[in-house]
Amino acid sequence: MTERQKKIWNLLLDRDFLTAGQIGELLHISDRTVRNEIKEINEELKKEVIQSKKGQGFSIGDKESFGRPAISAQVEETENLEWEVVRSVLFDEDLTYLELADELYVSDTLLTKIVSRVNRRMVRRYGAGTIKKQNSRLVLELGEEEKRNYYGVYVITRNLNQYFEPERFQTYFQYVKIKWFRDILMEEQRGKDTAFYDTTIVRLLVGMAVMAERMAAGCFVETLPGECGGLKEPETAQRNFLSEDPSVRRIVDKIGNLLGIKPPEGEYRYFSGLFRNDFYHMEGLEQIVAAQFLDKILVEIHVEYGFDFSRDPEFCKEMMAQLIGTLRRAKNSQYVVNPMLYRIKAQYPLEYDIAIFFADRFNRLAGCAIGEDEVGLIAIHFIRAMETNMMRQEKKVALVNPFGKQVKELIKKRLEEMGECRIQISHTYSIFDLPRFFPKDILAVLTTVPLPENPEDVPVILCRNFLDYHEKEKLLTAVREDQVTSVRTYFKNLFRPSLFFSDMEFDSREQAIEFMCGKLLEQGYVEEGFFESVMQREAIAPTAFEAGFAFAHAMENTAKGTAICTCLLKNKLAWGEYNVRILFLFALSPTWNHRVIPVYNVMIDNLMKAGAVRRLSHIETCQEFVKMLL
Repeated sequence: MTERQKKIWNLLLDRDFLTAGQIGELLHISDRTVRNEIKEINEELKKEVIQSKKGQGFSIGDKESFGRPAISAQVEETENLEWEVVRSVLFDEDLTYLELADELYVSDTLLTKIVSRVNRRMVRRYGAGTIKKQNSRLVLELGEEEKRNYYGVYVITRNLNQYFEPERFQTYFQYVKIKWFRDILMEEQRGKDTAFYDTTIVRLLVGMAVMAERMAAGCFVETLPGECGGLKEPETAQRNFLSEDPSVRRIVDKIGNLLGIKPPEGEYRYFSGLFRNDFYHMEGLEQIVAAQFLDKILVEIHVEYGFDFSRDPEFCKEMMAQLIGTLRRAKNSQYVVNPMLYRIKAQYPLEYDIAIFFADRFNRLAGCAIGEDEVGLIAIHFIRAMETNMMRQEKKVALVNPFGKQVKELIKKRLEEMGECRIQISHTYSIFDLPRFFPKDILAVLTTVPLPENPEDVPVILCRNFLDYHEKEKLLTAVREDQVTSVRTYFKNLFRPSLFFSDMEFDSREQAIEFMCGKLLEQGYVEEGFFESVMQREAIAPTAFEAGFAFAHAMENTAKGTAICTCLLKNKLAWGEYNVRILFLFALSPTWNHRVIPVYNVMIDNLMKAGAVRRLSHIETCQEFVKMLL
């Protein structure tokens, strides 16, 4: 079982019944994910051990026959060791490398691996510095404010799956309690017209705890020359913010009182930046600059992807505010953590890819590199715009209806509320004048009465209740089956034996990408410069997934032909934060922007299943691989 499946199992062992919704709320996952995980648990155990009962939920049939699978002790121990290493670097700089290894009862080799793992993850999330071995010590060459940012990002990223459970963060703090700061924030919010987002509250809780922990250890942000009352004179906007919002000074004073110390004035300046991380407003010249950048980038997105987001005024307004916040966070070395990032990458590959393209173009124009978490926030704007206005698929149906215009209009209205796709009635027929063959471009035939004879090549959906909930489900099933048929056709075009390699070994991500780019170049799918474009895309955000696979591709879809180069690895390869066993390198021509998304979705869904990567990584032929992947 995966770690999440073990958590579901343990929850069901403790209760007689739990619904999918209740389990989802406890683990912060969707009902659908819960059902899929339970299905995989039963498949792994080769019997329906977890059973569902209508009106009550899920339960384990015979609890006494099964043990409680503990969350991996090895994983937990490794995480504890990792935190001890990070804490020693942050708080005990006098400890030598060998002394630290002895204190943690680990070998030099294991300590080196732990440091390497921390650096890989933190470079991705917080690129300001890495832990280095220097003069027999582990050091983090950062200033006090940067160390605090590093500390905060580390704590949050270790707990993304329990992001909204602040008590989970307590293990990372020795001198202070998270509860103190929750009480302070709740008191500050009380009686105010505006309230913080929950994501902001969690970030502030961790930021305040980090600030207090560092001050309790004697590490302060000192007053800078030219500061007065906690303010640095040139920073007019920051000075105005501090004077206009007394919350900043009150909160810092309360933290000082809890610790029994008087914070230096530099701490007020530091906290004002932390406090403002999510609060920016468009004003004057900044709004004009943001609008100019946005206009230029949206033109390029229209050319590259075929979607014209400039027609959506709400999207443009919200995106400009996002860009101003991004610029100011970059200027002030502020960080943002996005707990939805992994879900966005897995479930919205097209929107995330557009956000990556956006980040690249924005960096070229503004000289501002956007981190992966911020890219995820930008992707949410595209997800909203796509689903609101332009991305729902258009499908055609034929309607057989002897009951007149009003029934047709009723069904037409109900088709507009499908949500998952946009369906239009392209042909209407009388029961007395049915065609011998229905049009080939329709998805299904909707009929309000039984047909004398059903066509063989298109599904017929009887709508006695003028397309009620159950009849809609039948139509959506037809939509999904049509997508699967399309995906199978696409797969035949994408996967080729000449670009399939098993039992491969590489020393680095760069070496693997260079090999696959070379094979695509040899066979005429790409041109010179493709490798550089792929590495440019990887530099913004690694394309690896936690399950153990990577979806590499170039920054632009400019390949001469469309294909996927696949490498199955003999051993795991470090790829960004994760280790991977299966590599996919997509070469996409401009005409494949829309058609590749269903392929992405099917591949990701199937690769995410428990044990899928392990099983697929041992296959030797392209034909067998594609068959199992589908």
